[in-house]
Amino acid sequence: MKFVKGISLFVLYPCMTFFAGIYLGAEAERYFYPNRPDLLITEVKPEDFAKTPGPAEEVAAEEEEVLTSDTEYVLEEYDTKRGTSVETVLKVPDQYLGMNRENFVEAMELYALSPPLTERERGFMGLEVVSFSRSRVVVRMNYLYIEPTQGFYLKVEDNQIVVYCEDQKTVYMHTTISALELPETQQSRIAEGIFMEDEAALYSFLETYSS
Repeated sequence: MKFVKGISLFVLYPCMTFFAGIYLGAEAERYFYPNRPDLLITEVKPEDFAKTPGPAEEVAAEEEEVLTSDTEYVLEEYDTKRGTSVETVLKVPDQYLGMNRENFVEAMELYALSPPLTERERGFMGLEVVSFSRSRVVVRMNYLYIEPTQGFYLKVEDNQIVVYCEDQKTVYMHTTISALELPETQQSRIAEGIFMEDEAALYSFLETYSS
């Protein structure tokens, strides 16, 4: 029995020493290396999940800011003289698809700086983006509609050709044509005012010298 007891103590003491060494080593590692990621215990709070939007939320937010083929494109033509307007619902032009508000506003500003001749003929004065969202965008086009006239006069203001009505006081249209682009004979004539008998003659002249 003494022999058996001696064997048990011989086995037990080394085992206890082994496990005690493991425990003390782990505690010492935490003490001397407190910043090791595998040794850190981080408390996760429920509100931390609410602060970071998931992928689905990010995609939804992006879609709200971009024009798509499903966006309702409302064109409001406003008569500045009478204070009336007409709204037309159209499809978003292809060149505007995928634009966010900033891109779309920039595109509209460029359009307003150099509108087509047909728009200038209608008395186009400018535009503004009234509202913008993924579902609906509203653009207001401002016009000063000109009353019919029997003739037109071409004159020069700030080196640009300006079209006046027959009374030579009412501006019919501002153009982007420089007087310096005209032949010398036309430059001398327009300094005094060139008369155009009708719209056909006026548009033919403007198209000839429009860039």
